[in-house]
Amino acid sequence: FLIRHTETYFNVEDRIGGDPDLTGRGIEQASALARFFRNKKIPYIFTSEKSRTVQTAELIKTFQDDCTVVPLKEFNEIHAGICEGMTYDDIQRGMPDVYSARKADKYNYIYPGGEGYATMKERIQIGIKKAFYLNRRPDNIMIIGHRAVNRMILSHFLYRREEDVPYIYVPQDKFYHIVATQDKKVFELKKYA
Repeated sequence: FLIRHTETYFNVEDRIGGDPDLTGRGIEQASALARFFRNKKIPYIFTSEKSRTVQTAELIKTFQDDCTVVPLKEFNEIHAGICEGMTYDDIQRGMPDVYSARKADKYNYIYPGGEGYATMKERIQIGIKKAFYLNRRPDNIMIIGHRAVNRMILSHFLYRREEDVPYIYVPQDKFYHIVATQDKKVFELKKYA
């Protein structure tokens, strides 16, 4: 199960990056996720090190019998460098060169002092391998990530063209259910509330 963290204060303000907490609505969304998954056995929930993913996971964990939340640095959100905490409008007005360069090639663009989709690829693949290695059982795996991170995880399974990856739909009110075996691949976008 691939889930984006629920609503944060930065989401409401349309800010990127940072380490904001969940809003009241975000807590309600995470509680709805917890109720939705209460009858599914989730032994591990892998998150980033950011508080918004851990907070979402901890609420889901409350409905699980035996569940461990494992924060992995490999699943941290894209680091926006000098643009951390800014809105896209702020970037467009204050740094038009940064805004247009990113818009021209979103996948390969690297934020000044930060990273980009292309530079995240290796760490995301390491994170996926760690999650499968640490699980070691045929049980469900849940990853709670961020929009850019989840796009990279989905592209790992969907084999999307690089230029399409930054535009994969990753909502906060739905999750991806992925089944990937030698015999079948299933990708479902499901609503939880």
